[in-house]
Amino acid sequence: MVSDLTVNGCEDFFIGCCRFDGDQGLPLALAYVVVLVCQQGSAELEVNFQPYKVTENDFLVLAEDSIAWFRHRSDDFACRCYLLNRAIAAEVAAALPNSLFVFLSRSPFLRANRQFQAFLQAWERQAAIIQEQVANHRRVMLVNHFQNLFLWLCERVDLQSVTSNDFSRPEALCWRFWELIALHCRQQREVAFYAGLLHVTPYYLAQLSRRYFNDAPKTLIDRQVVLEIKKQLAQPRKPVRRIAEELNFADASYLGKYFKRHTGLGLSQYRKG
Repeated sequence: MVSDLTVNGCEDFFIGCCRFDGDQGLPLALAYVVVLVCQQGSAELEVNFQPYKVTENDFLVLAEDSIAWFRHRSDDFACRCYLLNRAIAAEVAAALPNSLFVFLSRSPFLRANRQFQAFLQAWERQAAIIQEQVANHRRVMLVNHFQNLFLWLCERVDLQSVTSNDFSRPEALCWRFWELIALHCRQQREVAFYAGLLHVTPYYLAQLSRRYFNDAPKTLIDRQVVLEIKKQLAQPRKPVRRIAEELNFADASYLGKYFKRHTGLGLSQYRKG
């Protein structure tokens, strides 16, 4: 039974149960991504100043910067919690559409219908098996497993229900920046390039990025570039020289230094697993 919703230690993820004893009326400390599935009981909570009534099988997706606190909970209230830190959350997000992040930022609470409940129960059983019985490939399997969960959500919710009209101009700029990173990170790694496309200064973009994404623009860009490098390295016969060319690095040596600076691993070391 966990006492908070942050990832501690060296693990990139945590799976467990939480009753939120003693948390009523206090803001919750959150991991980079928190998925909560109500197992039993009920609770009233606020997320970003919006009230929600949570009952069995209801589903919440919270971010590190979400403002969440419990107004009230029943004595038997308990949730299954899935906590992801930045590194593994970025890997999960790499396969997901940007429209899902926009939707979840506005609609973090989902009430599961019968079909969704059946999927969620099967997903949770598999997550428990991966956590308890897999050693060598646990991380990769969990990344894929969380991608399956969120892609299922994409199939079941109206991602277009949140439109550009729902956002302030600063919010819209941030989400456009996120889309531009996905489009251009294979060739462009400098903040000034993206600021130019958005017709804002790098300083203003940095302010917005820290406010809405809780990260510097360069951090977001580099994180996506590292994911692209990892995807290329997953092709064992692809020469490092060719990867460097495709991702606009001066040479293989510079690519290796960049990758090691951000991951602590050499290219060959990462490829060997």
